Amino acid sequence: MNFLAHIYLSGDNDLIKIGNFMADGIRGKHFERFPPDVQKGIVLHRAIDTFTDAHPIFKESTKRLHGKFHHYSGVIVDVFYDHFLAKNWKNIPMKN
Repeated sequence: MNFLAHIYLSGDNDLIKIGNFMADGIRGKHFERFPPDVQKGIVLHRAIDTFTDAHPIFKESTKRLHGKFHHYSGVIVDVFYDHFLAKNWKNIPMKN
């Protein structure tokens, strides 16, 4: 759900951004039918999710919300991340 973070981490290649943005809707190896740069975006999205989901700060954040929000706690944390990213977008160094 953290779309802004995924787009930011995609760099300047629009096809990688598209792949990264649409990746949640692509299951298994179905990504192989897309152009190579879109595939890279899908693979990047999965790598970002794997890293983030295993990170101790993310785990602690979801644990704090789990009692009330259960399996939605990860989605809520993702939305928080995008909120703070959007709020501070002008202060974030952009890659060229």
